[in-house]
Amino acid sequence: MGTQRKQILAYCALVSGFTLLSSAYNFYYVKVFLNFYHIEESWFQFSQVLFMVWNAINDPLFAYFSDNKNFKILRTRRTMILYSAPFFCLSFLVPWFQWSTNPVIVGIHLIFALCLWDTLFTFIGLAMCCLFTEISKDTNIRITITRAAQVAALFGSISVMLLEHASNGLQNFKAFQVTTVLIALLSWCLMYYCGKNCHTQYDLQQMQDENKEADDVCHEKSEGESYWKQTWQIVSDTNFLSFVITNFFQEFHRTFLYNFLAIFCDHLISSDEISPSTRSTFYGFVPFASKILVISTAPILRRIPYKKVIRTNFIWKICGGVFMYYIVGSTHPWILILFFFLDGCFANGTFSLFNIPLSDISDDNMRKYNRKHPISSMVYGTNALFVKPAISLSPMLAVAILNRYGYSYIQHSKNSPVRSTASTPSPDQLKDLKDAMFFLVCWYPIIIGTIQLISWSFFKITNRTEKEIQVSLNP
Repeated sequence: MGTQRKQILAYCALVSGFTLLSSAYNFYYVKVFLNFYHIEESWFQFSQVLFMVWNAINDPLFAYFSDNKNFKILRTRRTMILYSAPFFCLSFLVPWFQWSTNPVIVGIHLIFALCLWDTLFTFIGLAMCCLFTEISKDTNIRITITRAAQVAALFGSISVMLLEHASNGLQNFKAFQVTTVLIALLSWCLMYYCGKNCHTQYDLQQMQDENKEADDVCHEKSEGESYWKQTWQIVSDTNFLSFVITNFFQEFHRTFLYNFLAIFCDHLISSDEISPSTRSTFYGFVPFASKILVISTAPILRRIPYKKVIRTNFIWKICGGVFMYYIVGSTHPWILILFFFLDGCFANGTFSLFNIPLSDISDDNMRKYNRKHPISSMVYGTNALFVKPAISLSPMLAVAILNRYGYSYIQHSKNSPVRSTASTPSPDQLKDLKDAMFFLVCWYPIIIGTIQLISWSFFKITNRTEKEIQVSLNP
């Protein structure tokens, strides 16, 4: 097997393992804590705020250490994955085993689960993104990696479908817990393979030029520059600012879909119209579909600049939301579920392309400041500093709106072992909640798509297949 193919295969193993965990975690954690552990809204919101604060600390911290310090675990991207993968898999399991029914303990459980998960998610995610950038600087090869990674992510996406069918839509929670353990073990095996075999072009160059073994390779660090200097170099770039605003709202939208798709379908579409088994298949198929979309359309990126392909998604969001809200309405279940399908498919598919422009920003930074090795971690970490708060803000906003229309009260009424006439929601309450949900479903993409369309217009780096990136200092 050629060296480059071996690197791509190892990278794909990482993507599969990472996606197995992240897709299941994002899809289920809100539903489990809201519907099974009955977390109080105050604790839910508080946990999300702490989660945001921790995000603001760990992303730039890990990014700076990764590019500037020579600790053994940070010597290469490969070693970062090798040593941290077991802990990442353990962090995935924390939410699915309830600590207590006490509201305070449930709140602490969510805080601990989110912060531990995000710590390992950030650490491995940074390494994964940097591998994408550093395996090759050629845009055509990056498109090939993107396509191969989507095939790998396609496999990783089976975790939601496996959990849905194994647990009968979470009705058998014990089966759900057992399945999460098996998924975690499989994920660790895949990430271990990557940690042993995935080398960047800079690693291979060092091994060849200096006759080093793989375990002796160490990235050239930018130890002479401060964190603040590197951060300013990144955030003062107009292309980076344009990208990070666009990415923030893409993550905001994706998180909304991940966390609330099942909840909205359960309330807006009755079991008589679309059966629970069909819905379970649908939930599992949405992540598959977005990967298939990227795999099938990746060759287009060799002819059409990725900037235009990404912009098309923002236009869809606006038009799709307007069409559903003003023309179709909420009374057509199959059209509604088709809209959910397309919205989730395009949102996730477009997000899968975002490593390409961010890699170009990293390459541009390397040229502009004459670096021997790109500060990819700092670029990705600074991006995450601004983008990851969307993961907390999106469910916070949605839960606050839903609870304003009685969502928490209605859920407690449904799950209460003792039902009385006084605790039964009235038809008007149920209708108001459904109307609020449909409003969110339609207007989230309209508003988000409009903001993204404006911000993305300021991104000026073009496909390197169309035109080599020219640094303004060296026209």
